[in-house]
Amino acid sequence: MTGRKVSSMKGLVLCDPLSKFTEEAIRAQARKFANFPDLQLEYVNDTNHMRMENPKEYNLRMEKEGPEGWITPDPEFMEKIGDADILFTCFCGVTEEMLKAGKNLKLVFIMRSGWENCNVAAARKLGIPVCNTPSRLAEPVADLTVAMMIAECRGILRGNRAILRGEWIQNDVYTDTTNAALCSLRIGLYGYGGIGRAIAKRLVKGFGAEVVAFDPYCKPEVMEGDGVIPVTLDELLSTSDIVSIHLRLVESTKNIINADVFAKMKPTAIFVNTARAGLVDQAALLDALESKKIRGACLDVFWDEPVPLDSPFLKMDNVTMTPHRAGVTTDIVPNTINLVIQDLKRFFDGEPLQFQVKE
Repeated sequence: MTGRKVSSMKGLVLCDPLSKFTEEAIRAQARKFANFPDLQLEYVNDTNHMRMENPKEYNLRMEKEGPEGWITPDPEFMEKIGDADILFTCFCGVTEEMLKAGKNLKLVFIMRSGWENCNVAAARKLGIPVCNTPSRLAEPVADLTVAMMIAECRGILRGNRAILRGEWIQNDVYTDTTNAALCSLRIGLYGYGGIGRAIAKRLVKGFGAEVVAFDPYCKPEVMEGDGVIPVTLDELLSTSDIVSIHLRLVESTKNIINADVFAKMKPTAIFVNTARAGLVDQAALLDALESKKIRGACLDVFWDEPVPLDSPFLKMDNVTMTPHRAGVTTDIVPNTINLVIQDLKRFFDGEPLQFQVKE
């Protein structure tokens, strides 16, 4: 695909009024599209969030089920998609019906790292490439992941809660071997994509920690160049003081962290998940924490969100939790658009797309 002669094109932006990717927020970044004078943008709002009894459940259901069967295309969208060449959206559902209505569609941009909200299989059958924006949240997710590691290792939240109760408990974590400076710990990263590499950069260069990683899709020399030791999964699990998972959630990775995995970890180890809850067998994690098969956990993602008030995780002192906010920052929209612009330039120049979804 080279030397494409581009005539005027219409880009339709499907906005979500209840997320950061509102029409106002995306219009504020419109100047970044100035290098594409042949691209005219139109905007339309998605109302599926607002049609649900609890809009907060929208994202969780989308990740579990995809868009088919419950997403209803807005009439305005169906009217405007008919002559659109490129569709841009973040987490709004894109169904087969919507794709078929786009008779002129040449490209779909999913402005997030995942693509569960788009029927990629249907797009492939229709010959429409789908691009995502991988690692758009790598830096903020890496920041929060490392912060959670420190918080659980040093008992920061437990200490804070004790002080608020009027208690001064100084020695509660002295007997835990992971109550140590990060430079004294071995930290294992299961998955070494953009987020894994960003975490490794902070741990190796910033804290002097020993970092090991397992990722069959990453070349060992890439890890070694970052100061990371490539190891087998068994070695990572059995020798790491902290095990942090950074995989995509697909059918083959559901519950990939299970009872067998926790059985291989050190009883003093801490498990960290800022990726997706579905990667972890919830019952196995609860058992590992309650029976002290591992020391503790750091969780930013949950199987039901918001976390139910009767969740056993809320009663545990050895769990550090945040409400799915690892990637929630004020610069999320401009950072995402920057990645979109990179592949959009390749598209207009007739070059191979770097972020095209392959599976």
